Amino acid sequence: MRTIDLILLLNDFKKNSRVMVEEKDKRLAVVDIDVHDEAVYLKTSEKLRGLQNWEFLLLLNKKEYYTFPVFYEGTKKHQQLFGFRVADDCLLLG
Repeated sequence: MRTIDLILLLNDFKKNSRVMVEEKDKRLAVVDIDVHDEAVYLKTSEKLRGLQNWEFLLLLNKKEYYTFPVFYEGTKKHQQLFGFRVADDCLLLG
């Protein structure tokens, strides 16, 4: 998924919802982003509290990032983000 597509989709949801990455049977909090090699990488943590939707959108919403694909840290390697769902007042990316 491109960054601009993710921004447009997340704009319709509550600003205070937590942003998490859902991987198999666990949820990882998105705590920051890292941009290099023309891609956006989501940094995750099991211990820290995740970013809220408005904070996440603030980090992503830069014109130079719009065409970059979005990846997240999987258990073994980086995986590309393909979509998300909403559950328990959280935005679960996957």
